[in-house]
Amino acid sequence: MNRKISHLLAGATLGAVASAGSALAGGEAGELVLRDFGSKFVGYSTEEGDGGSLNVLNAMFVQYLLPADRRHEFPVVMIHGGGGQGTDWLETPDGRDGWVDYFVADGWDVYVVDRPGHGRSQSNAGCGDGTVGVANTAFIARLATSEPSVWPGGAPTPSNDSVVGWAASSATAPYCGNEVAAATISALLDEIGPAILVAHSAGGGSTFRVPDLNSENVVGIIAFEAAGSNPVAPGFGGRPPIADWEVEPPLPQDFEPVDSDGCPMQGDSPSKLVNFADVPVVLVGSELGLNSARETLACQVAVWRQAGVEATSVYFPDRGLAGGGHFAMAQLDNAEYAQVFIELATEMETASAK
Repeated sequence: MNRKISHLLAGATLGAVASAGSALAGGEAGELVLRDFGSKFVGYSTEEGDGGSLNVLNAMFVQYLLPADRRHEFPVVMIHGGGGQGTDWLETPDGRDGWVDYFVADGWDVYVVDRPGHGRSQSNAGCGDGTVGVANTAFIARLATSEPSVWPGGAPTPSNDSVVGWAASSATAPYCGNEVAAATISALLDEIGPAILVAHSAGGGSTFRVPDLNSENVVGIIAFEAAGSNPVAPGFGGRPPIADWEVEPPLPQDFEPVDSDGCPMQGDSPSKLVNFADVPVVLVGSELGLNSARETLACQVAVWRQAGVEATSVYFPDRGLAGGGHFAMAQLDNAEYAQVFIELATEMETASAK
């Protein structure tokens, strides 16, 4: 993003950026003309500090890019995964345009968040176990999974330059948890109104909680290989995500999924996700990504539908996109993947009654 900001400021004063007509030097997505560009912190809380002061906790950093020619009613909120931050959407590790550029070029207002404990958002020693980590490439290389032909610089090994560039944005501070992240995303929606949420990887753990907090402002969720995509399957810590969401009737304390031809589901009398009644979910998977085979996506869709949710799926090879992996937004063909997400968001917007 630094390259883009330097181009932006080279072409206009900061005051002009905030007004209509400033041009962001065009890259692969084309020239971006913005009516506003900036950032803010949302969703923080306070507690009493020493000497009458206040400690400010768990603010979420939000970057926003708003096109001068807005062509869509609803904004898009992009929620990153566990091995990175909001910059995952802003630019590829080798310096090409990120998915934000393609959405803005298509006329979408875009808000990019750094979940608390990641990137430019606060964290504190009270979050998680208080451990400060180290950005390491092994985890990123293991998740990348893309074919060498579509990953910048060849195979996504731990020493690949683009893997190193992605790891440079990895979180090292204690993570503040899905509950805090969901609350801060909900606070953002209170400010911007109904929006489409695009979640990646571990970001699903917080994103799927937002309808319980703010369903009227969630137009829909597009989940790219996201945590919680099968809400009844055991998640982190062995607990099914649905056990922490609002359902009717309430699930028993000892809830266990039932195997249905290899698909973990609820039993014969399923509970319904009451706050998803008007929140469609689209589950998206790549050919080489995490738990994203066509059969896995079909299972996940069946689980959501059983819980009363309008759910569909998209398997990228069915759209002619082969060899892609979990970090498709970083690949050499990232523009083609971005176009699929734009089409899905447009369909979701058209169908929405909000």
